[in-house]
Amino acid sequence: MFDRTLVARIAGGEIDWLDAFGQLANLGIQRLAILGGGQLVASVLAAGLIDEFWLTVCPLILGGTDAPTPVAGKGFLASCAPKLQLLAVKQVEGEVFLHYRVARSKIHGGDPKPGAPGDRPS
Repeated sequence: MFDRTLVARIAGGEIDWLDAFGQLANLGIQRLAILGGGQLVASVLAAGLIDEFWLTVCPLILGGTDAPTPVAGKGFLASCAPKLQLLAVKQVEGEVFLHYRVARSKIHGGDPKPGAPGDRPS
């Protein structure tokens, strides 16, 4: 059923995303779309492995303590929250699509080193 199965290391009870992305890079995968919930996005973002975000604003207001958010988990303090640079805005009927680049910061070691798992073309 599957051509290949990858096994990522576990660090502190969480997936070692640097290991997982390194394995994908070794297979020649240079671009990867991550579609999932806020916990998945939060863990990969905290590892400094997200280059770009595509967010959709829909004409529907959800809220409350248990409402889904783009980034779940512990979150980020304002001083170390990932900063975003707006690249494009597109409106289609009642929805707005936002495309952002994640600005590399000192928190994640600045720009990734060439050949590092986070070194992906835009």
